Amino acid sequence: MLILPLHKPLNLSTLPLVTMLLVLVNVYVFFGWQADDEHKVQATQAWYQQSGLASYELPAYEKHLRLTAQRDALAELEAVPAQERGSYVGMATLSDVSFQKALQQGGLFESEEQQAAWAPLRREYQAQLDQVFTLRHILRSSEWSPWRLLSAAFLHGSVMHLLGNMLFLVVLGLLLEGALGGWRFLGLYLLGAVGSSVASVLWRWGEAGGGLGASGAIAAVMGAFCVVWGMRPVRFFYWFGVIFDYVKAPAICLLPLWLGWEVFNLLTNDEAGIGFDAHAGGLICGAVLGGLLVLTRQTRDDYMADETEVTVSDQRWQQAQQYMGRLDNAAAERVLAELAGEQPQRLDVALARYRVAANAGRPADMRARAADVLRLEADDAAGLAAQQAIIKQLLAEGGIAELAPAAFERCLKAGWLQEAEAVWEQAIQLPGETQAQGWLRLALRHGEAHAHAQRRRLLELLQQRFAATPQAGKARFLLEND
Repeated sequence: MLILPLHKPLNLSTLPLVTMLLVLVNVYVFFGWQADDEHKVQATQAWYQQSGLASYELPAYEKHLRLTAQRDALAELEAVPAQERGSYVGMATLSDVSFQKALQQGGLFESEEQQAAWAPLRREYQAQLDQVFTLRHILRSSEWSPWRLLSAAFLHGSVMHLLGNMLFLVVLGLLLEGALGGWRFLGLYLLGAVGSSVASVLWRWGEAGGGLGASGAIAAVMGAFCVVWGMRPVRFFYWFGVIFDYVKAPAICLLPLWLGWEVFNLLTNDEAGIGFDAHAGGLICGAVLGGLLVLTRQTRDDYMADETEVTVSDQRWQQAQQYMGRLDNAAAERVLAELAGEQPQRLDVALARYRVAANAGRPADMRARAADVLRLEADDAAGLAAQQAIIKQLLAEGGIAELAPAAFERCLKAGWLQEAEAVWEQAIQLPGETQAQGWLRLALRHGEAHAHAQRRRLLELLQQRFAATPQAGKARFLLEND
């Protein structure tokens, strides 16, 4: 089964830079640091046989399997021709943590002399294994290694393994990185890699073996994509046996399909040598992380808007402007409220709603709309000027008190220190320590602007008004060392 979302074209305007960086890192690790690992492993296994180490560890391995009741592994070993069992043990135990620990404890050998003869050979063998980059960083079952939980996600077993994973990474990264932003996407990818590895270790605890590949992290990207895009219709390609086509459906519908497929294979096809456990764990981890980002409004709705939705939104925006021009405030607010619900990060819509409330003479609605305006980031001079004008208007009309915290933060961030002081003078309803902290922050901002007289004035004011607060002590210290 193959389900692949192909919803946006890859071009310079949509190029996911962090995704491409992750691709480059994976490619470099494989062709750079892993390039010679296959030959190194072959060399270590040849030495394992020639040195006689295999003759010590073969009976020890058989004893270990019996002591730990690993009947399937023992049956598999016994099915190997006798002359090939030494080489089989060498490869089978490369990532067998429990066997390696049991060897060191010494209980697997018939005598102390045998263990003494084995020990130097094992040290030499381990020194050779430590030169194999993949073995140093692969995820090993039955072992908690914080570094390996992450590092294994940047390893691959073959060129085809790498190419398949990178194809999915680019396709999904194109959709999710644009919806989250580069840093959030990178954080989600890395946390998803760790989460999928944790799921794999938990599922395979007690087994021997290891895991590697970016597919667990990519599964986390898949899970997050489903939740972040949610009910938005997404165009995707599907392929079941000989049936394939394109179809459009809500992104969230892919989550049970993807997760169900991985769980089904995990329960019925566990011997395939594929990390279905890591895939399922990554999907769940990514879905949870994606849900947290949606709940905390860390997504970019404009990137996920469908072209037809953008056209409708533009038409509604023009319609709202026409209503405002005719002073039909009720109709304008109805259209603008709809737009604000779908695109809550649009500053122009929030400003328009504030103006409609002002035109309608509704002071309570004006303050509510002003709060919406002040919580948004302005990305140009016009937006900043509009926010500053609203703050000045509220100050002039005496309606800033209940909005003081939000207005104060916006003034500090924008560097409007005169307005910040006027706003904070109205914050008398706040606890004394909160007021004192605001005055201290404002004084420090004046210091950053090299307005030392203003800084000193505000520190003295803080001392006088809020003498019992910890901030007054800080102000006293700053004044004494001025």
